[in-house]
Amino acid sequence: MPREPRKPNEFLVHLMLEGGHEVQLRFNAIEDVKAWYASQFKAKAAEDDLLALPVRPGAENNEILLVRPKRVSAIHVEPIFASSVEMFG
Repeated sequence: MPREPRKPNEFLVHLMLEGGHEVQLRFNAIEDVKAWYASQFKAKAAEDDLLALPVRPGAENNEILLVRPKRVSAIHVEPIFASSVEMFG
């Protein structure tokens, strides 16, 4: 019997900024990542104005990160599984 593929518990989005800094955002589903990228980030990618990004969408603490989209040099999306060693470390 074939095994069902594992589903990630969340997605960690790494934003690599100019100057070598990295920040992380967390999303519950890949669809949330795609929606955030298409609706908020992509449209303003060439701008130098500050863009408010939710550190953890849906979180009650309303923590945000202010980033200049033009200063993001790369975006890495990493699936996180509950069984990942990093989750317990």
